[in-house]
Amino acid sequence: MLRAMLTAFRTLTIIPIPGKDTENFSRSLCFFPLVGALLGFVVIILYHGAGAIGFKHPFMSALLSMAVVTWLTGGLHIDGLGDAADAFGGGKNKEHILQLLKDPAMGSFGVCAIVFDILIKALCWQFFFDRGNPWLIFWSFVFSRAMQGLAIAFIPNARVESIAAPFGQGGRFARISVILAYLFIGLAAAWLLSPPAALVCALCSLAATLLFGLYCWRKLQGVTGDCVGAINELAELSVLFAGMVFMDGVLE
Repeated sequence: MLRAMLTAFRTLTIIPIPGKDTENFSRSLCFFPLVGALLGFVVIILYHGAGAIGFKHPFMSALLSMAVVTWLTGGLHIDGLGDAADAFGGGKNKEHILQLLKDPAMGSFGVCAIVFDILIKALCWQFFFDRGNPWLIFWSFVFSRAMQGLAIAFIPNARVESIAAPFGQGGRFARISVILAYLFIGLAAAWLLSPPAALVCALCSLAATLLFGLYCWRKLQGVTGDCVGAINELAELSVLFAGMVFMDGVLE
């Protein structure tokens, strides 16, 4: 179990953690939300640190916090979003899309997707920073990483040599473990956040994952590592949007 946890952190971050990886990578999928929780705590610490030194510029705080988190993840997920945007935006068929997904060069679709993703998330983070509630940002990290695990466990790999391929070979054990992890996250969010907010965040992240997952299935009959990265970003945005709508409703 410890090795599986180490594999999850090594896969989703650049944090140097000593120890050996698990032999069965699929066992690490249920620990992906724990990585999200760590990244969420980093944002919480940065938010309170800015407040402690009297830094009262929420948009700049959001951008700086996002830069730190992006660095900690090695830009893995945002790069996947850009590659997926290029491939699906310019690909003519399955083979062409898979070829574009392997291309390290970034095209106009990818650049636009990354820029819009950063701007939208920065504005969402500013919204929560302004209202003194960065915890919805924390949950966006947790739910989005859980969605990665669900996508890898339930959607086949479109390419054998995909970076996600070793994680999707756990069969029933992997599927059960990620479902249990997702249920645990939902219960924890209901207890620490509120039942309605937790339900909205859970359903929105799941809906975003299902919609994009079905799109990938229609185009590729599966997913690749870049597709999983895009799923992370879309699920993260869906939770942020849901949190904004929920908070506006509560405040009204």
